Amino acid sequence: MGYRSSPFQPAKNEFIVGVGWHVYVNGSLTPDQARRPAPMTNGGGHPVANELADGQEVEILSWKPRSHDGVLYQIRRLSDGSEWWVAAKHLRRDQIRKTDVSVAQSR
Repeated sequence: MGYRSSPFQPAKNEFIVGVGWHVYVNGSLTPDQARRPAPMTNGGGHPVANELADGQEVEILSWKPRSHDGVLYQIRRLSDGSEWWVAAKHLRRDQIRKTDVSVAQSR
């Protein structure tokens, strides 16, 4: 029996974006969590200091499927060109979290 590779299937509700897309750093995973830096790694997978703030715009450069953290994205900060790797759960499509928008609209 020969080797058959199965197609990549992201986890349910995994954040999936394409190379070249612009997205935003997600500083908290749930609305009740305090905002904090997302864990970043270098190209070798080693943790690095995080200088990204919640809501900063980044560009997707590449991605790695099936890592232990789910999909990993290589990102570039638009303001200075710095590059890191980050788990998909630490990115979002909107600059402002949806919970922040709904709170602001209810005031």
